[in-house]
Amino acid sequence: MGISLTRVDVLTALGHGILSFFSPCAVPLIPSFIALLLSEKSLKGFLRIVGFFVGISGTFSVLGALSGQMGGLFTNAVVTRYVAGSIILLMGLLFFLQVRVVNFKAFNLWKYRTGGFFAGMFVGIGIGLVWIPCSSPILASILVLASAKETAVRGAFMLFVYSLGISIPFLTIGGLVAKLMSRFSLGEAKWEKIIRYISSILLGLIGVLIIFGKLFF
Repeated sequence: MGISLTRVDVLTALGHGILSFFSPCAVPLIPSFIALLLSEKSLKGFLRIVGFFVGISGTFSVLGALSGQMGGLFTNAVVTRYVAGSIILLMGLLFFLQVRVVNFKAFNLWKYRTGGFFAGMFVGIGIGLVWIPCSSPILASILVLASAKETAVRGAFMLFVYSLGISIPFLTIGGLVAKLMSRFSLGEAKWEKIIRYISSILLGLIGVLIIFGKLFF
């Protein structure tokens, strides 16, 4: 059973991940996450980063696999198209209104502040779960698209690409974001509002294109 995802699928999943990275409620947490992840040096530090990547990508891949498997239960493509497009439109509105679809209690990630691969993996899983409520409308929309792939493998791969959209910026520019955050007061900055508006518009556009059969279906 092949993966068979198009370039549009991959770019959409990656773009959703990048938008999730800049979620207004997640950005203030980045300095703490960076300090937690980079608490070790040399080989142990490298294994910790690898573990983080495995943890966060595995978390979202499992969600994608479940969505893809559930999508395979629906055989009417027209109904699926209208339902998927409508849900993504709704998610765009919720993201604009800063409504969280799901919420989790705070995780005590600091008990994994030392250690190598496995500690990093638990940090990755924890950060992935923390990111879910912060980016829930964006995540919900990509899960809907993953369900359209109609297989667990394709859904898992699509959410794996989504996780890259979070982890790559986190590991490359996360330190810079942390420094910038330390210089500004909390509260929604103008750039965060702009990202929220653009993200909401993009989600709405994707929803409309799906409803009219111009994208993914």
